[in-house]
Amino acid sequence: MGAALAEAALVEMRALIFELRPESLEREGLVGALAQQAAAVQSRHRLVVSTAFGAEPAQPVKVKQELYRVAQEALQNTVKHARANSVELRLSEIEAQLVLEVCDDGVGFDPGGSFPGHLGLQSMRERITGLGGTLQIQSAVGAGTCIRARIPSVVRDSDS
Repeated sequence: MGAALAEAALVEMRALIFELRPESLEREGLVGALAQQAAAVQSRHRLVVSTAFGAEPAQPVKVKQELYRVAQEALQNTVKHARANSVELRLSEIEAQLVLEVCDDGVGFDPGGSFPGHLGLQSMRERITGLGGTLQIQSAVGAGTCIRARIPSVVRDSDS
């Protein structure tokens, strides 16, 4: 039990470091950051988190940060609202698009509804739109939720 507790604490610390210092994405990469976030959510909330990641995307750090924040918000929504048992976190490249998916088996919701004071979905949409992409939300009451972000495989860093 002591070893498991120590391992959980280590996972938690790594996730906190990524949250506080997202520039770690430059060293660890988006795939590494997402894996750390998934492990932290699983450890912290006893939620089964399965992951499937392709190769590290060839994107500027700013783009990786935005994708990481979207995944983080989607996972946070799962933890806070979904009452899910499991969640899948996937990152892949399909037909010249980078696709980030967070899908849970929770209670779902009406994506057309109004959520005053809750800015998470709006923030995710703005981040992805800012990268020239689209955010799709599939959900229904009792049927879980799937957040799917698609951006072009080649996003130019405007600071370059």
